[in-house]
This record gives sequence, C-alpha cells and structure tokens, in this order.
Amino acid sequence: MAPKPRRVHTKSRYGCDHCKHRRVKCDERKPSCTNCSTRDLECHYSRPARPSASGPQMDSSSNAQSPASFGSTSPSAGFSTDPLGFGPYAYQGDSLNLPFRTSTRQRELELMHYWFTKTSSSFTTDHTDLFRGHAVEEALKHEHLADSIFALASLHIASETIDPVSAAAYVSVALRYQNNAVSSFRSALQSVTQSNCDALFFSSVLIVACAMVSPLLPAGAHDAVRSPLESMLLSYDFLNGVRSVIDISRQWLESGPCRDIFMARRRLQTPVADEFKGPFQRLQKLNNTCIGPANPLYETYQHAIQQLERCFLEGRTSAVVAWLVQAGKDFVTALQKGERMALMIFMYWGVLLDRSDEMWWAKYSGKRIVEELFGNFDGYGNDWEEATKWASVQVGL
Repeated sequence: MAPKPRRVHTKSRYGCDHCKHRRVKCDERKPSCTNCSTRDLECHYSRPARPSASGPQMDSSSNAQSPASFGSTSPSAGFSTDPLGFGPYAYQGDSLNLPFRTSTRQRELELMHYWFTKTSSSFTTDHTDLFRGHAVEEALKHEHLADSIFALASLHIASETIDPVSAAAYVSVALRYQNNAVSSFRSALQSVTQSNCDALFFSSVLIVACAMVSPLLPAGAHDAVRSPLESMLLSYDFLNGVRSVIDISRQWLESGPCRDIFMARRRLQTPVADEFKGPFQRLQKLNNTCIGPANPLYETYQHAIQQLERCFLEGRTSAVVAWLVQAGKDFVTALQKGERMALMIFMYWGVLLDRSDEMWWAKYSGKRIVEELFGNFDGYGNDWEEATKWASVQVGL
C-alpha cells in the first residue's frame, strides 16, 4: 500500500506585524491583509515575502463573519459545545462590505462620544457611572472590551438612524468590531484572573446585548434580517456564557468595582406588580387546562412561568434579560420545536423586555418578539386569544 501523502503544515511566519502582535492568522494579502483592512490599520510586513510567486489567496470562508449567528444554537441545531457558551459563529453578507466614509479615528471618536452620552446608560441608570468610567478604563487595557463598546455604540446609533443606507453602514461597522471582540474575547477566556475578570464580565454583557439586537437591524440590501425568535435562540448560548463568567469570578467581581451590580436588588412598586398578577395567572391556567400535569412538558412550562414571575417581581431588568437561561434547556428545546405553550410564555417575556426602558436593546427586541408571535394563536379559543390580546396591547400593537 502506498504511504499516505503528508499533510502540509500551513502555519506561516510571513504574516504582517499587526497580526503577529495580536497572534491571529494573517492571509498575507498585499498591500494590506484582510485583518488590517477590516480594522483600518496600516499594514506592514517587516519579514520579507515568502519565496513563492504569489501569496495565499483568501478563501471565501475567511470573509468577516457576522454575529447574526451567535453560538451554535438554531431552531434545528443543538446547543454549543463550548463550556462557556461563547461558541463560534459564521455568517457572510453584504452588510460587511458597505462603505463608511470616515477615518478610524473620527469613527471611534464618534462612537466613544455616543457611548459616554447615551449607550453607557443602557444597563440601568444606577450603573451608568460604572459603564462610563471603569468599563472604559478596562477597555484601555483589553482590546476585546474596546471593540465590544464600539460595536454596541454603533448598533445603538443604527437603531436610531432613519435613513436605511446610513443605518446599514453603522451595522456594518458594528459587525466588524464585534467579530474582532468575540475572537479576542474567546482567547482571553482561556485564563480568567482577578486582573482581567472585570473586563471579561463587561465584554460578556455587551456581546449578549449585541447578539440580541444586531440580527434585528437592517443591514445590506441582500442580508436577511432574522426573526426575533431565532435571534433570541441564537443568544441563548451567550446568556449562558455570561453566567459562566460570573460563576468563575464571582468572588473577585463582588469585591471589586463591579460589586454594586451584584448587590443591587431594586424592586418594582406593588401597583405595577398587581398589573401583572392576572396575566401570570392566565399563563398558569393555559398550562393547567391545555397542557395538563400528564404532559411531560407541564413541569417545564410551570418552571418557566414561575421564573418569569420571579424575574418581574425582583424588579431588575438584568434578571428579566437572563430569564431564558433560568427557564432551562428543556424549555428552549420546546421553543425550537415551535410548541404553542412555549411560544406563548416566550411572548410574555417579550412584554417584560419591552418594559425595559433603560435597556434600549432589550426593549427593541421585546416588541419585535410580540409582533412576530401574536398572530400565531388565532383560532385556538378564547383563553389563547385573551392572553394574546393582553400582550399586544402592552407593547402598543
């Protein structure tokens, strides 16, 4: 039997200086590699070119990827095998190639100004100073956090931009920053320490925010906008990832500058809680009468409803955002299969997200969840129609 040919080792020492410094793969394009072109950096090769006649050609699969397909979770796929939940993603679209007619310095000045004046307040006003101050200090030391800040600020601008062409340009910029952020973030996760845990925590939160809203924003002319349900399912792994980062470094986080985030337990006022008492009872009734204790999913739905009510009564919008993780893997699987009761509970989560006025990205997602789902329950009886009507009224449909 003839011996198998040896596989060629493709590691190269001829990459540009920036890629070597960042320890990322360089496609060695001239005069500027793809990584430097994406980041608007001046590409420089201090090592002479390889002796072959031409450098390697960029494979179509190496195009910049979009956070529109975060993790491996999709309606037809399983869960990410990444233990921290920050799985790889892959998407290619026209939005990544749209022009943005400003220099990198001008663009980042604009994005940082927007971060300071608006986006830093996207995580409850109680902690604006923390995101405006300590997060930026950490971003000066950790590139993944700087890119995460620029990504979310750019998405924030896009969400408030009326002109679709201008909005798409900001989405394009956001996706580029986010691609860079997730790549360097995953590398940093290999070694979580007291000195980098704050930056990792901030980045994980910002990446989740981007994961929830970026697929819903208009991008290039030929880029498909994902449905809100699909977008939220894709963010499930990333929500799990935030919890993993917190679990690993909770002791450090709770004793450092971020401690106020974990100590806060602001509650909603009783009249607002009473407003939701009837709707939650309506969900319980649907589960009791239309699903029933004999159904294997009954306890799954019961748990999801109880967790949703707990998140609301606790009064923290961050708890509401994290509900999908608390609802559990079995509930997410039911969502993926399009089970009617799971979709109803999920739509009520959209109502709570829509009430998250301080978190524009959660509110943006919440209303779109209800818009997508409220027509799915017609013809199933008065109980389903009443539950649907309440949700649609709450978000102004």
